[in-house]
Amino acid sequence: MPGPQGPLLVLLALLSCTEPLQPLQANSNEVLKSSEVEPSKAQGPGETVENAVEGLDGPLNTATTGPPPHCPGSLVPLGGAGGCGCPGDLIQQGENCTCPPGFSLQGAMLCQDVDECGAESRHPCGPHANCSNTPGSFQCQCHRGYLRGPGGCEDVDECQLAQVTGLQACGGGAQCQNSPGSFSCSCPPGFVLALDGKTCVDVDECSFEEQCRRELGNMCVNTPGSYICQCQPGFRAERPACVDVDECVDTPGVCAGQGVCENTLGSYRCVCQPGYRGNGTHCEDENECASGRHGCDANARCGNIIGSYFCQCYQGFAGDGHACFDVNECVSVNGTCDQICTNTEGSYLCSCLPGYQLHVDMRGCVDVDECKLQNGGCSHSCSNTAGGHECGCPEPLLLDTDNRTCVNVSSCTLRNGGCAHSCTDLSEGPLCSCRPGWTLGTDHRSCLDVDECADFTNGGCEQLCLNQPGGFNCSCRDGYEPRTDDLTKCQPVCSPPCQNSGVCTAPNSCECPAGYPGPGCSAMCAPPCAHGGSCMRWNTCLCPPGWTGLGCHTAVCELPCANGGRCTAPDLCQCPSDYSGPQCLIPTCTPPCLNGGRCVDVNKCTCTGGWHGARCQIEPVLCLTGCKNGGVCVGHNRCHCASGFTGNLCETAVTAPCVPPCQHGATCSPFNKCSCPEGTTGLRCERLTCPIVTTVVSTTRAVRRGVQESYVDRCGPLGVQLCTKYRINQARIYLQAYRVGYKIQCPGR
Repeated sequence: MPGPQGPLLVLLALLSCTEPLQPLQANSNEVLKSSEVEPSKAQGPGETVENAVEGLDGPLNTATTGPPPHCPGSLVPLGGAGGCGCPGDLIQQGENCTCPPGFSLQGAMLCQDVDECGAESRHPCGPHANCSNTPGSFQCQCHRGYLRGPGGCEDVDECQLAQVTGLQACGGGAQCQNSPGSFSCSCPPGFVLALDGKTCVDVDECSFEEQCRRELGNMCVNTPGSYICQCQPGFRAERPACVDVDECVDTPGVCAGQGVCENTLGSYRCVCQPGYRGNGTHCEDENECASGRHGCDANARCGNIIGSYFCQCYQGFAGDGHACFDVNECVSVNGTCDQICTNTEGSYLCSCLPGYQLHVDMRGCVDVDECKLQNGGCSHSCSNTAGGHECGCPEPLLLDTDNRTCVNVSSCTLRNGGCAHSCTDLSEGPLCSCRPGWTLGTDHRSCLDVDECADFTNGGCEQLCLNQPGGFNCSCRDGYEPRTDDLTKCQPVCSPPCQNSGVCTAPNSCECPAGYPGPGCSAMCAPPCAHGGSCMRWNTCLCPPGWTGLGCHTAVCELPCANGGRCTAPDLCQCPSDYSGPQCLIPTCTPPCLNGGRCVDVNKCTCTGGWHGARCQIEPVLCLTGCKNGGVCVGHNRCHCASGFTGNLCETAVTAPCVPPCQHGATCSPFNKCSCPEGTTGLRCERLTCPIVTTVVSTTRAVRRGVQESYVDRCGPLGVQLCTKYRINQARIYLQAYRVGYKIQCPGR
């Protein structure tokens, strides 16, 4: 196209005098928002932008004196020779006027800055950064403990950083543990964290531990992170405690004879086996049958054997000797029968003895009077008896062998000659005599008892003489009993029996050896032996396991009670209100620690998960997974959501259908906005911009300054790459620009 070349040379000269492009200064820890203007469609290679210089060969002065030009789209005529353009703060985009990126249109031509950090925004900096609004853009400043990375503000691992740099995050043997935005120090067992929270100090276990049994003379020596026990005789050291030596196991024959070894704390003792009595060193058999300390039934015989005894039921009783019961085939009380009860399967029968007949009630028995029937068969007199009858004869007749007929006496052959005891045949007839202790009666047949107790010898009895038919028995007054070696003699009876070699000298009066002043020469203890203890000689109690002390009133706890606890029963500690547990070693926090906190000392809680306060009751402002969709963390995994979102982490959008609907697979977001997929843009994602846009601008003529814009390409080799391109202002005065390429979509990895 022909035209003068002079004006072009003038423009090039002016271009050389223009101010060079000044790059925007940005903080190293901020990312500027992209403010580029997307082209309405991709331009092919070799094409030029539609606002390229037209008619470079035409005259430079295009002003006319005619009417204003007709402007396309929303462009308006400019005064003078300016042609069509945009008024005020608006910029030209194609044939339309719009506000620069980061501004919104207010009224007809006023552009107002958009506060990207405001409450209605989605907090583009993320949950771990502070957002600061700037004209047309914003800045992000990471929180303490975070640095900017590919995914925004990322946690700094102070523990790993300390290893790399040689610095110490935790000192004094403490172990470093990283946490979101910070770190913490912990100590190995045997150490606690110092007040600075970073170093460890040794715990003096000897100030509270009880395994060394220091109350028994053992010693506790503190060591770094632990302790050792120095044990007294009777104990041996087994880390980390002093353990009692079982002398009964180590020295089986320590107790001789019948003694049995019982281990005690730090020592031992010898006791007699069951069935023996003594002091453990000397034991002798105990006659349980004589002492009454047996379990035989009242209807059983007790037999003593060495070291024990046995029980045997009397005849007519059955059982094991400890429990004997009467053998009776009929039901109780003779089956209600008067005389004879015969057991049958499932029932019983009543019958009567001879001389009786069964009553009509089938239970009672009625005597039969045989004398009413033919005089009972007697030749002379008949006498009815219970269950029978007797025939009698007048003297000197005797009852014949048939027990009915009366005949004369001629010899001792018939009924012993009528003699009560002995009969001797003489020529003149039978002669009667009596056994010793009897004398012949005046009828010369009967025998009368002789009272041996009536003379001055008292029958030879020491105390009481009891006459009996044909003899006598010696008896004793109350409090005495016959001697076993001489039944005519009496010996005093002591109840309880005299024990421990005591001698019964009078009824219930024992002459006791020294050390046994109690009833029956038993040992007497004051106070009495409690909890099943046995009183031994010299006011000493033999206490059962778990008890000791005077009268067995002191409980023994194998594991001593700590922190002021009191042993109230065997192995049972009564703890003060500040401690609990079997040994009162567990501190108590009142009220208790909350939210997973652990009570480590009296009313002192160690909190976890960021909770703090005296009882871990103060909620931390900590959201482990981070709030989504611009939510702000306000508590423990609790987020304050931006408008249009809900849920603990603001993960759920409160959406309504977008009008008009979103295109190209875009999703409808709150506030009637479309979330466009990569490669699309526009209010409804109606324009395609992928995969590559290339802009080529040739030599232009202009005096205005170019605008440098920046955006983040997260597909770069370092994860974040800051690229630069130049945008040309849209007035019809141009300057030289450069080819700029940028990617909208990331390549597949």
